[in-house]
Amino acid sequence: MHAPLNKDLQQPPNASPNLDTNGAPDDDHTPDPVVTLAITREDFQAAAAPNAAPESLKKFPTNKALIEAVNNLFLETYESFTGKARMTGSGEAKRLVIHFHTAEARDLCVGSTHPEFPDLIFHAHDPRQLRSNEDLWAIQVTDIPFFIKKDNLMAYFKKFGNITSCRLFSRPNAKVQQARIVYDHADSIARFTDQWAVYCFSTCLRITPCFYTVDQKAARRQYVATLTQLPPNVKDINLAPLTRNLGAKAVNVPLSLNSYKPKRWAYVTFNSQETMDAAMEQTVSFQGKVLFWSSPDNTNKLCHRCGKLGCAPNFCPLKQTRGRSRTRDPVAKLKERFNVNQPRRSNSNTANARSRSRSRSKSKDRSASNSG
Repeated sequence: MHAPLNKDLQQPPNASPNLDTNGAPDDDHTPDPVVTLAITREDFQAAAAPNAAPESLKKFPTNKALIEAVNNLFLETYESFTGKARMTGSGEAKRLVIHFHTAEARDLCVGSTHPEFPDLIFHAHDPRQLRSNEDLWAIQVTDIPFFIKKDNLMAYFKKFGNITSCRLFSRPNAKVQQARIVYDHADSIARFTDQWAVYCFSTCLRITPCFYTVDQKAARRQYVATLTQLPPNVKDINLAPLTRNLGAKAVNVPLSLNSYKPKRWAYVTFNSQETMDAAMEQTVSFQGKVLFWSSPDNTNKLCHRCGKLGCAPNFCPLKQTRGRSRTRDPVAKLKERFNVNQPRRSNSNTANARSRSRSRSKSKDRSASNSG
């Protein structure tokens, strides 16, 4: 109970707080200041898939038993653990979600193993992203040119483990493809936590584990710079030693929408602002030619003929006298060229074409015999 204010003690019973003792308005009255204290706590989440942990389920067969065991252990292990583990979803989407007040404790938990639950693996959890157990051993592969087919991907990525499924697809108006590759074990994709890309057919394919949160996926494309004025027909693999020495995680030379030849600049991806800044301070040479750093925001100002910033393609010294004809739908033309998502010819059409060919050859034979 709070002690009454001195002002309240001086007023007679039933006196209005806005009036003086004579009933007149009290002009000098000012309301007491109200102090509001807002206490906010950060919420950093991690989650595990109980149905993918048979040893832990055998030891703790019920949700309640598993939650209590996790709460008891983590309260002793992590200082900022909230002690509020909870179970969400069902089936493959079932998750044991835990909460921390600091990202450091959450990350420490994600990177640790716990003998009490040896196969219960925690990952950073984002409630905005719905995942299935399959995401725990799947990767997303992007920047795949149309000339790389599904069989090519399967042949390359099988060296990391047994592949259970591979889906290759492209979005509308996209001039590259992407793929979802699922392995039979999480160990097959463990390397891609640190390794951001691979080189397949001289092309740098960027890789992201599917269990990553929305923020983790965005971080892999956050620090990007461009190297401009490349020599003609430079491929990703040609720049790999150079960018590796700069501490880059990936390098991608974009392809022309009409010719599908490499453009005269490259996107170089880094894992931090510090690494990118240090790289951009260096003078970079390639094949005896000095390259220049720029921002990805300036790519629409780069000349597609020479790669220089601010050079107008129509007045570029490298402009050919006779220009190449342009199509109204270059993406559709590319897909037709590389036979991507093209309708197959039916057997009846093929048979009709063969019959017409045979009839034409017979008529030629008859005409030849008649003339003889």
